[in-house]
Amino acid sequence: MEREEKIDLTRRLIAHVDNRTTDYADGLMRVPFSVFDDPELAAKERAVVRRFPHIVAHVDELAAPGDFLTTELIGTPLLVVKQNDGGVRAFANVCRHRGARVEFEQSGCKRVFACKYHNWSYGRDGALRGMPHADGFEQLDRGGHGLVEFPCEVRHGLVWVVPTAGAELDIAAVLGRKHDAEVIDTGIGASHQVRKETWRLAMNWKIAVDGVQDAYHLCQLHTKTVCHFLEGNVSTFDRVDRSWRLVVARKTITEVRDADPDSFDVRDYSLANYTVYPGTMLVTEPQHFEIWTITPDAEDPNVCHCTIRLLAPRKPETDRERRVLDKSWDLLMETLHAEDWFVSGTITANAANGQVDELVYGRNELPGQVFHTMVAADVAALDEAARPVAAAR
Repeated sequence: MEREEKIDLTRRLIAHVDNRTTDYADGLMRVPFSVFDDPELAAKERAVVRRFPHIVAHVDELAAPGDFLTTELIGTPLLVVKQNDGGVRAFANVCRHRGARVEFEQSGCKRVFACKYHNWSYGRDGALRGMPHADGFEQLDRGGHGLVEFPCEVRHGLVWVVPTAGAELDIAAVLGRKHDAEVIDTGIGASHQVRKETWRLAMNWKIAVDGVQDAYHLCQLHTKTVCHFLEGNVSTFDRVDRSWRLVVARKTITEVRDADPDSFDVRDYSLANYTVYPGTMLVTEPQHFEIWTITPDAEDPNVCHCTIRLLAPRKPETDRERRVLDKSWDLLMETLHAEDWFVSGTITANAANGQVDELVYGRNELPGQVFHTMVAADVAALDEAARPVAAAR
């Protein structure tokens, strides 16, 4: 983060603390309650989400050539493989012969991936390497029957994939020059993955995303946990196209009110959340990073999938360093399971049965307003693009 930006951010946060204010939207926003459980809308949102990048791994999970992992993104089965040249590529985990899954292990290291059904085999680069009884396929163009490849990029120590073949992928452009440079400056690219866990949550994906971006509830819901460290309803919001930076003030920020700007780093007195639309969050704290990936379920609008990675600036070497990280993870789990997800999980049932037509997002809920506006606009664009096709029929 550039010096002037650090100074400006510090001043903005302290002013909000002093005035009990935050960065505001222009007005209230009303959202139909049905957006959280409408099956038709959910199908359109899945189509939208598949067009954007999502994190599938940390580089620690793919250390050596041939290291691989299998996962799914909105129902799309993925095989992610470290290449001989050090790069990472992502393929559909689908055999080009009869469509069976190629790799069943969650992770490992292999030179060749062979489908169990008929033993068609593929190299680390996804190319078709062999097939039994090849004389039965003399007319087949082997070069055109490798594994389907998806756009894949390693940036900031994270492996990003767009689960749509032929889509564009440029994480630096998605974050924007300014925010991409700030993420680089955090040192996250050299981080070490300490913990990783994935949950299948009984809630719409937008409910889960809303929760991560909501500074309003921090000292309302989390009175006995994170409210001891963070200011509730005090944050700054800066957007660059399809990404934004939400910064929440820590309770200690007023300690540097009159300090020399070059004597401290504002990141030690705040929590920054860099959101990459639609459901990826890079959260920076003084002692660690959190990486959130939230995606809709492939079928059920009332289910989503959330993966959280806890990263340390470097590999912990002492018991004390490990205890500090364990404590951070335990606090996060406590707030999520006993507070955030416990309460927000009731929204799903209420959407179906609560007889409330619409929800209200206040001026102080700017990230949520931006997020829902963007999702609605992308769904509308999808509908608009489909109209000429329908008319032609």
